[in-house]
Parts: sequence; structure tokens; C-alpha cells
Amino acid sequence: MSKAARIPFLAIGHTARDEFPDGRWRLGGSALYGAATAAKLGAAVTLVTRAGPKERDALETLCQELGIALRVLPGDVTTTFAFTYDTTGRRTLRLRARAAPIARTDVGRAVTAPKAVLLASIAGELDASLFAPWSGAKRVLAAQGLLRSFGADGTVIATAWTDYARLLPKVDAVVVSEEDHAEDPTWLPYTTVVVTQAERGSDLRARGATTHVRAFPVAAVIDQTGAGDAFAASLALGLAEGSPLIEAATFASAAASFAVEGLGMSRLADRARVRERMGN
Repeated sequence: MSKAARIPFLAIGHTARDEFPDGRWRLGGSALYGAATAAKLGAAVTLVTRAGPKERDALETLCQELGIALRVLPGDVTTTFAFTYDTTGRRTLRLRARAAPIARTDVGRAVTAPKAVLLASIAGELDASLFAPWSGAKRVLAAQGLLRSFGADGTVIATAWTDYARLLPKVDAVVVSEEDHAEDPTWLPYTTVVVTQAERGSDLRARGATTHVRAFPVAAVIDQTGAGDAFAASLALGLAEGSPLIEAATFASAAASFAVEGLGMSRLADRARVRERMGN
């Protein structure tokens, strides 16, 4: 994959406040992880998100450090998840606060002509208007938040997405983990479906065929949070740069492999390190 001029990259979705049992918290969310990944890879990134006043300063500081142009929509709260872990390290999420949805009118003129668009849902926040065409842009959907509902106590409940037949044809690819989507074939007629499989790589399902995309060896698995988001963002960027689907997915797999090597966004890699890991 050749390095192109700075691709205008637009990420849309809630920022999250992720809270941990020891009292720590950090910023997260698929849109933020995706924006950070694309920025590290050299794209000209704009993040359109919604966050509350308590987290806004930290978000602005982080985006400034990463070189991300930020449009924060007003809100009383930031979507907040409480993380707990069992003895095997498996995490459980509980929703504590949920920001308002995001619509196409909220984006405004944040980016006039994006070449890559990442629609990144964590809590069903993406209004259907966001799926309308972006002229000339490659669009990738990180769908995790469309496969969730929440109990009265915030418990995350796996839920079927009922609007897929109307909205999936409007994106170039949808990325989902095997934990969330497994072998469900119902999306396949509508767009390319990429099912991520952690350390085993991913399956790319398009035009009636399944192609396995390899994983890349990592130094250590420290934190898997955000790896799928890094994959989705890198896939959108690769497609926008003109790479064929399998080549873009392989690039995305290599870029995502760095995400697990540290906490949060601390180990996201630049393009040179990704290419080195790919052996290019």
C-alpha cells in the first residue's frame, strides 16, 4: 500500500468514558479509537462526537496531541461504561450513562469532502441519516453498538439489528467481531462483511466467498479494547487509498495488531511500523 497524500478521514460516533474497578477511567469509544488509528497512519482526521462537560477538556487535549480536528456536539453526559473482569480476564460492560444520538445535520461542514468515513457505533447512537451517501467516500461501519440493547440496570444485552437490509447497502463494508455476529449469514447479500477473530485474524465475506485474512504476531497482548476499531479505521483508509479489498484488510490486520500491545491508544503505530510488520 503506497502512502498517499493526507486522506480526509471522518469518524462519527460517541466518545466513551470507560470506568474500571480501581476507580480509574479513560476515554474510549469506537470513533475515538478509529480516529486515533487513522491519525497515526497519516490521514487528515476529523472526529464528530458527543461528550459531556466533565470529559470535554480531556478529549480536546487528547485530540490535539493526536492531530485530530474535533467537533464535539453538546450533551449533558458522555456515554459511560463500567468495566469488570472475571478471573479469566473476560470483561463485562454495564452502561452508566448514554449521550444523545448523532444525525447527519450534526456533522454540518466539519469535513466538506471526506474520502474515508468511519461510522462507529457503541450505543446505537448513529441516526439513519448518517448512512446517506458521502460523495466519493469509502464508508466502513463498525457495528458493535447496533447489536446492543441495555437493561434497566445498564446490563449489555445482545440484540439483533433489524435495519440492516436498508442501511448495509449504503456502506462499503461492515466490521463486527465473531463474539457479536458469529456465523450469521443474513447480512451477506447487502455488503462486504468482515468478522474479526482476535489473534486468529478475520474472515472477509464478499460476493459469495469467504477469504481468511491472517493475523500478525504481537509482542504481547495487554489490552484488546479498540483492536476492532483500529481494524475498521485502517480498512476504510486502505480502501480510500485505492487498495483492493483483501490488501486493505491485510493492512488493517497489521495496524490493529499494534492496538493490543498496550493500554488504550498507547501502542497505535504509524505507517512505517505497520509496513515493517507486514514485511514490506
